Amino acid sequence: MTTLLRVFVLPLALVLGLPLSGVALASEAGSVPDKPIKVVERRTPIAVEHEGNDNIGMRLATRIKESFNSSNLFLLTENDSPKIRLLLSSVSEFPSRPGLGSAYAAVWVFSQSEATLRHFLLREVGVITPDEVNDLAAKIVERTDGLAIRYGYLFSN
Repeated sequence: MTTLLRVFVLPLALVLGLPLSGVALASEAGSVPDKPIKVVERRTPIAVEHEGNDNIGMRLATRIKESFNSSNLFLLTENDSPKIRLLLSSVSEFPSRPGLGSAYAAVWVFSQSEATLRHFLLREVGVITPDEVNDLAAKIVERTDGLAIRYGYLFSN
């Protein structure tokens, strides 16, 4: 009965805004420990490697590095240590009109050290205009944070 109460009745009562009985609250409160949980700070080591000489791609790489450097979730580093590497490649979409747009490829890999093989995590390709640089940089940082959470166990000693 307790599982039925927890799975079906409590969520339904909360959604409908119905008052909960003291018995249901007491049974739920008994299963949750009343101890503070220490929050572990997370500063994921990251390196950004850019390949390309188009202006939009260089602006994107610079903006991504600035975002990582100013974030308290990442540690932008070139040290020989375990880290996520963001490999960014960009090229002008139209060489005759370089300021119009750029094609880019972003590949996330995990590197245990400089001497070991890098492990593929995720990739993304697309086209970007000058107006989209800040939004794309924020999106890439967000995806990197998701990877840092998902693969955080790789950094534990």
